[in-house]
Amino acid sequence: MKVASIDIGSNAVRLLIADVEGRKITKVHYKKRHITKLAEVLSSRKMLSNAAVERTLTALMDFVHSINNIGGVKRVHAVATSAVREATNSDLLLEAAKKFGLEIEVIDGDTEAGLIYDGITAGIDVEDKKTLMFDIGGGSTEFIYSNPETGNAGLSVPLGVVRMAELYNFKDKINMEDMDRMTMPIFTVLNTVIEALDCKPEIMIGSAGTPTTLAAMDMKMTEYDQEKVNGYVLKRANIEKHFKTLCEMPAELRVHIPGMEEGREEVIIPGILILTELMSMLGIEEIIVSDYGVREGLAVAIANV
Repeated sequence: MKVASIDIGSNAVRLLIADVEGRKITKVHYKKRHITKLAEVLSSRKMLSNAAVERTLTALMDFVHSINNIGGVKRVHAVATSAVREATNSDLLLEAAKKFGLEIEVIDGDTEAGLIYDGITAGIDVEDKKTLMFDIGGGSTEFIYSNPETGNAGLSVPLGVVRMAELYNFKDKINMEDMDRMTMPIFTVLNTVIEALDCKPEIMIGSAGTPTTLAAMDMKMTEYDQEKVNGYVLKRANIEKHFKTLCEMPAELRVHIPGMEEGREEVIIPGILILTELMSMLGIEEIIVSDYGVREGLAVAIANV
């Protein structure tokens, strides 16, 4: 079945038009992403800014246009995550989208985690090993722990890269003396997650912009290649090497590094902080990168309704 799924995240909005058979995506017809930073002032104001809403609506109108042009799509579904579910003025976005024919479902963290699991496993075969999957988003991070003996457990926490970028300055060179101040709250949240999920993984799989950007940087990509990124093994030593390089330059120079997506040059710093702290706490030396996430899981879900 040919479906279109739209993921409205706190940092980026993503479209996928694909054929789905069973629980697998068999053919990708079209995909696109816009970084709109929807949650840019959410932590301080508890509201979506007018500018962020306009950027997001422009991206969504572009997606609707693409869906109509490609044609043959049997089902279309859009979901919004952390930023929209937390904002007091989310109707500003939801009602405006209805005017050009797009109904948006606001999903909770548990549903989001379930879609991430469906998305990741649609692109990577998870072996019968204890596996921690995670998605570092703009406003929240979702964790899914898959244990062959006890099944799956998921958790969503309000720890995200856009949220952190409101609290700290990631535009300039990073003062390494500030690292403890930044990582202590991350440690506290991650420790809660590890204890709640009784997490002792043998494998870690990371989705969303932080691991995919790091994979692209590791391969020195000048053009992003989903096929090469999905399933790429990213070593902790290389992540730390990239982090040191990024911290030594301001954001306007980071964007010129091969593999860096424009619009991610600031939020990549808190993303790596979350990732490396998680790896350190669990004693993991490498992760598998997934280019699949909420939008792919949503495509699988709507094809199987």
